[in-house]
Amino acid sequence: MPSPRPVARAADDPDPLTALGGRLRARRRALGLTLRQLSERSGTSVPFLSQVENGVGTPSLTTLFTLARELGTPPEVLLAGPASDAVTLVRAGDGQRFAVSDATSSAVRRQITGADESFSAAEYTINPGDDLGGFFASEGREVLHVLAGRIAVDLVAADGLVTHDLGPGDTLVYPTSTEHRWRHLGAEATRFLHVITTS
Repeated sequence: MPSPRPVARAADDPDPLTALGGRLRARRRALGLTLRQLSERSGTSVPFLSQVENGVGTPSLTTLFTLARELGTPPEVLLAGPASDAVTLVRAGDGQRFAVSDATSSAVRRQITGADESFSAAEYTINPGDDLGGFFASEGREVLHVLAGRIAVDLVAADGLVTHDLGPGDTLVYPTSTEHRWRHLGAEATRFLHVITTS
């Protein structure tokens, strides 16, 4: 698997990559897995896994979802930023950014909430032609609220695929355990807020 391109973070952010790496390492060790074993299960190289665990490698969401599945943990638990205070303000330029996929042109996720919340909130930005990965599923419930542009959400149902076309102001709530994928629609950039329960 190619190394994902790094996504810049704000200079005044705490060190979220180190926190992510620590959570990944702790979960791997709790399961008694070596780096090599996790590498073989996930299809991710040992050197890259080591870089991620040491806070110097930025995984794409596609890679992180694969690692979370092999570690038996919700991906949002690994993604969450630093611990939050009782009241937390996240400015527009703040929050760790992750490429959604390993493609050259990928949508970007900006993590908003911290590790100790019972939910995970993120903002996604998609430009025309950006890759959003394939179908995903995990545990919890998911809220998707479109701020600008258009997006299609495909949900796998017993009788086939159900597609929801969403525009500015539209909100879709669904169980995250339902296999789903997102597709960019239209010729303008799309931004949406994504909230998912983590406990």
